[in-house]
Amino acid sequence: MVLENSKVIIDMDSCTKCKACADECHFYYFESDELMFDETMEEFCIECGKCVAVCPVNAIILKVHKEETLKNVPAKEDLPSFDSLVNLFKTRRSRRQFKDKPVPKELLEKILEVAGKYSPTGHNQENVHFTVVKDRETLKKLSEECTNQVTNLVKTFEDPQGKKTLETSFPPAMIKKIEEILPSFKRALKRIKSGIEVWRWNTEIIIIHSPQDALTLIENCTLAACHIMLAAETLGLGTCSLGYITAFFNQFRPVGKIVKLPLKHIAGYTLAIGYPKARYYRIPARKSLKVKWF
Repeated sequence: MVLENSKVIIDMDSCTKCKACADECHFYYFESDELMFDETMEEFCIECGKCVAVCPVNAIILKVHKEETLKNVPAKEDLPSFDSLVNLFKTRRSRRQFKDKPVPKELLEKILEVAGKYSPTGHNQENVHFTVVKDRETLKKLSEECTNQVTNLVKTFEDPQGKKTLETSFPPAMIKKIEEILPSFKRALKRIKSGIEVWRWNTEIIIIHSPQDALTLIENCTLAACHIMLAAETLGLGTCSLGYITAFFNQFRPVGKIVKLPLKHIAGYTLAIGYPKARYYRIPARKSLKVKWF
């Protein structure tokens, strides 16, 4: 005997009526000791899988995942200890020096399959996309286009007539932001002329993006990036957040076109990833913790 709707199938012969599902999720309830679905479940269930995870006898199957074999939660002793995580958090650093050594595709797939796929998303939308750029020619074109766009922006902004044109095209807040970062852009262009690649630190990149109408888009992409940073560290890889290039993907269409970023997608985060060149020997101190207790 089964109980089902458009979202789940429940093997009632296996169900022990322990009520764990109902305690975990308000879309389940018991009436006269019979398991029932709330009438709003069809419309509002986000298929997060908590009911599947909490059922001790594996009686609940999400239809969206019915073809998959689920793994059991590992024993507590198989999880990283708090001290292990502390060491990982403290030793991970943003890298800006990378070896001229490609990262194997299999290693990146390993990271994305877990760190990317299992990162949290608001409302369980699972709508985070990843574009991995490994091809050296594409990476070179990307850096060159970023340089071209910034060079043109600096020239336009420093020309009185050009600045006036920009002021009619962009909101005041954007103009103010450009004014603030203009010195940084000039320094970057100067370093590029000396042969230093500054947009992606001369390594491969992972672009984390999502449809522009996605709820909690930035949060979702940032959480995925955080997972990837930590996972990469455990595999001997280094990462660096690329704030400028993320903005370029969203502001300059020619940059996004190079990596075929979908038109209606927003880049929420971009990471440089590769084999780090420098070795660190100490953990620098941090400022005092800023916290309020009530």
